[in-house]
Amino acid sequence: MMPFPSRDDVAMEMIIRACGGAHDLPDNDLRQPAGTETDAAGRTVNVRRDPCRRCGTVRLTRWRPPDPAATSQIIAAISTYERPEPGDVPGITERALRVTDEEYAAVIAERGFSAGIPSCFAPDRRATATPERLDVTLRVRAGQFALLDRGRSLGEVLPVPPHAESAGELIDAVPGAALLWAPIHDGDLPLTILICPADPGPDRSYPRIAELSCRYHSGHVTLGEVAGHAQDLPPLPAGHGDYRLRFHTTDTRALLQIWNQPRTRPHVLPSAER
Repeated sequence: MMPFPSRDDVAMEMIIRACGGAHDLPDNDLRQPAGTETDAAGRTVNVRRDPCRRCGTVRLTRWRPPDPAATSQIIAAISTYERPEPGDVPGITERALRVTDEEYAAVIAERGFSAGIPSCFAPDRRATATPERLDVTLRVRAGQFALLDRGRSLGEVLPVPPHAESAGELIDAVPGAALLWAPIHDGDLPLTILICPADPGPDRSYPRIAELSCRYHSGHVTLGEVAGHAQDLPPLPAGHGDYRLRFHTTDTRALLQIWNQPRTRPHVLPSAER
């Protein structure tokens, strides 16, 4: 089933619609491939990915590299277009804050949710929310714990399904469930949780840091131990929608930052950045 639209989803749709087909793209310079792929026949193919500067739509261009022995030849390039990740759409966060109730209701209805936002969803508090800090001690088993939509089980993400997104060896996630890999296999783990309306920035005192996006369907989440204990966390600041999870670990403790951010690709901070 399609997830209930968030204001970020509405903002993305409006930005892409406003851009239409007249994308603001750089010149398609086939002398400068951004990378290469191997086709089904084992041949090298040049690749460029150019995002529209207005809406983030990606023009993906592929072409065979020229034969260095040929004196002249025609380069045949094929371009296709891909929808961007929401977090790659320019200005999406600011546009989401300006989505009116009427605009939001119209998109919700378009997607088949004529009854409006369910009353059980957490409210959107991003304009007034302040950071919330929780210090807990988790009973870790098998090096794992989870952040889940309230009412869902660890079976959503354990064992980790093939379609899950991963951020290094620290986080795996599917919509509504994130599995976090603790720095200890069994025992008590001091964990700080920071829930914020905006990116608090990584804490570079931790040697291992990774982050990814997870969609939480109601804005109510539970911290779940493999051993069975579950703890409800405060409502997420933007209600339902996409959140960024940044997990930090040392050998003996951990920090989990949670904030509203349109979905984008996983990221592991290399040691050189710290």
